Amino acid sequence: MFQSRRQFLAIAGNAFIAGIAGRGSSDAASLPPAVPQFDVDRILLSSVRPGGTVFARHYVASATVTLLSFPIVSRSGVGSGYTVIEQSAGDTGKITSIQFGAGSWPENARGLNRLGYIQESILESSAGQGAECAYLAFMTSSKENNIDQAKKALETPVGDVPYSAAQGYSGHGRVSSRVDQLSFPSRFTWRHITSLVEQARKGMAAKTDPQKQLSLVKGDNSSPGTFLYVLRGAMLDPAKTTTSHLFFNSKQFLLQTDKEADAGAGAAFAGKKLAARADDVIRMTSTLTDRHTGEKTRFRLWYEKGQEHMPPLRFDYQAKSFLRLTFEAAAETDPAVPVPPVRLAFTDKKENS
Repeated sequence: MFQSRRQFLAIAGNAFIAGIAGRGSSDAASLPPAVPQFDVDRILLSSVRPGGTVFARHYVASATVTLLSFPIVSRSGVGSGYTVIEQSAGDTGKITSIQFGAGSWPENARGLNRLGYIQESILESSAGQGAECAYLAFMTSSKENNIDQAKKALETPVGDVPYSAAQGYSGHGRVSSRVDQLSFPSRFTWRHITSLVEQARKGMAAKTDPQKQLSLVKGDNSSPGTFLYVLRGAMLDPAKTTTSHLFFNSKQFLLQTDKEADAGAGAAFAGKKLAARADDVIRMTSTLTDRHTGEKTRFRLWYEKGQEHMPPLRFDYQAKSFLRLTFEAAAETDPAVPVPPVRLAFTDKKENS
């Protein structure tokens, strides 16, 4: 089916960050100057005190092309990613920042590049609940729905690359969001994520349309949270099963999770010195349901019991009907996997692995 490894990587890269959202040295630095109109910045600037904690993990991405759910071919190293969690005390509660970024390497995909980035800010009350939360995200737009369309995209000349940029807020009885369409020259790739974040912020700030208010699904007793924050909350929850509400863009979702020990995966992680004990590795199977359409998205992640505060060891999901993506933490003994410098949100500390 595939004429070469290069063609496979191109198809994988062409759908790299599809879905809900999505190495080398990582030097800590402050994010670009805050734009007051973004709620994600306003929450971070809510009297944050110096210091705090930073938890980070870098990932290697693998892509598997499937046919009728059966794997046909798989390749590792088609891209990379990172998750950074920062926490600091504020005058009115604990403030958490979560960043996730991932992208493909165009030189391995015949010039095609796909990437995505999301930043969330959460102000937690003294009771440990999210009193306010906001997100800012953008990703390359990928409309290929099958292998033939992905192959055809390889033949299309590359000009400006289209992006979807989004922001949203939940708190004080309101939930709102906005989606903008942006484009940037194709020379900007995952390697230039820092510059792209800055350019996306400027492009979003130049838009004048207000965020649209969401009508909460009948029966909900509280405002929904943001995706990464709610997912982390499910990991931290000791219950075997959890149910939570969240929103992304103009949609509301129900997140249901089920946890069980996975000694097989644990042995692999222990062998790479990513986990202390194979029997302590937990697999969390998650189902994300659109509250209006009923459409379901399923994905899985793995973490070590007792290390729930850390980003997961692995996660995978079906990015397209023909493509499954897996992000796995790089072992300490692995050669350096290229990841752009990670810029921290409100602390001068470097990452903790």
